[in-house]
Amino acid sequence: MPSIRLGLIGCGGLGRVHADCVSKIPEAAFLAYADLVETAAQAALRDFGGEYATTDVEKVLCDPRIDAVYICTRHDSHASLAIAAAKAGKHILIEKPLALTMAECEAVARAVEAAGVMMMPAFKMRFYPLVQKAHEFIPNPQVVVGQMMDNRWGDDHWAQDPVQGGANVHSQGCHTTDILRYFAGGEPKRLWASGGTMTHPGHPCIDQCVASIQFSSGQVAAWIQGDAATSPFVSKFFFELFGDGKSVQLYDRLKKATFFDGQNTWIEERPEEEGFQLENREFISALLEGRPPILSAHDGIQATRIVLAADKAIRTGEVQEL
Repeated sequence: MPSIRLGLIGCGGLGRVHADCVSKIPEAAFLAYADLVETAAQAALRDFGGEYATTDVEKVLCDPRIDAVYICTRHDSHASLAIAAAKAGKHILIEKPLALTMAECEAVARAVEAAGVMMMPAFKMRFYPLVQKAHEFIPNPQVVVGQMMDNRWGDDHWAQDPVQGGANVHSQGCHTTDILRYFAGGEPKRLWASGGTMTHPGHPCIDQCVASIQFSSGQVAAWIQGDAATSPFVSKFFFELFGDGKSVQLYDRLKKATFFDGQNTWIEERPEEEGFQLENREFISALLEGRPPILSAHDGIQATRIVLAADKAIRTGEVQEL
């Protein structure tokens, strides 16, 4: 039997990605699968192995054999499920965003702390080898740029729903803001943003955001997020760091990077995206070693805090102090 036994809550696309990653980690395995759609849970059980599939989350949370749960559901259910899992004494890997409001994010953090369990937000980009190498190459950048631009999201996609997903900026922006904070090496201090609802007229959520962020460590960052179109030149994800006469650009879904050391330029490449597998490896390793994972509730809170501050700045036209 594997050392770490898991329960999957939410057996859709991302849940299945995580299940596939865990299947490649010998020390861990999913024992149970829960989803509101019974056929989705049954399909995950069939494809990835385990003991049972259910529509009853409580059955998973009350199973004393399960050490940790993965929460891969729609965003509006993250907080309530994470709080219930913490109260049940389960360690947690939770898909982004941690929650859609600061009150919910902070309630999750309190529940995790009170229960003494570990929780890791699933910010896969932290684990891309070239992201880490860029950080090592310029550990204290003066200027950072982060861009995540999609093609227009469908109006009927659940993530575009204002309650379930929060639309593009709220749904995915935390990925970008987390990496900007990681590169900057400090906490967000002041933010100004412009944007609005441009690709989905009449929608209550913003869908385009251009923000300037000042960090406590002195660095400044430019953040671009939305679904106006994807760039065929740099791909959906693009980050750029400048500091001490050096620069690095990350592109092609973070599989390529161009480094400049002040004199020489070179390109490094990875054959595939590795973030999902490496973040799962980190979570399982933390459980096996009895240590906190490198990402915590605080990281989830701060990523969402920046997104919500940008939303408020766009709506009010005012600089936001964080």
